[in-house]
Amino acid sequence: MAVIGRATAAVISLTILLVPAAVTPAAERPPEVGAGRWEVSANAANVRIDHSGGETVVGLAHSGDVVEVVDTWTSPLGARWAKVMVARTRVTGWVLWSLLAHRDTPPEP
Repeated sequence: MAVIGRATAAVISLTILLVPAAVTPAAERPPEVGAGRWEVSANAANVRIDHSGGETVVGLAHSGDVVEVVDTWTSPLGARWAKVMVARTRVTGWVLWSLLAHRDTPPEP
């Protein structure tokens, strides 16, 4: 009986992780990692050593700073994080998705 309980818990845990991706319309999903141009859209964004609000801050990105998105992570509760490299300072770390905006790359002259 305990095996059935553990199996059920595993299925529920996996469902919690996968359902948000399955039900998010394609238009609302962020572009692929490294696609296009990303900028900090808030006044400032703390760049953290890991994807948690309690982690050590290793740098600061200001409004309009261009960042390269190198990885992504979504917590089991749905908080979305992006691992970025800030072009201006070359600092690499994690910021919340909500502090970034995707900009179309301007055409080449």
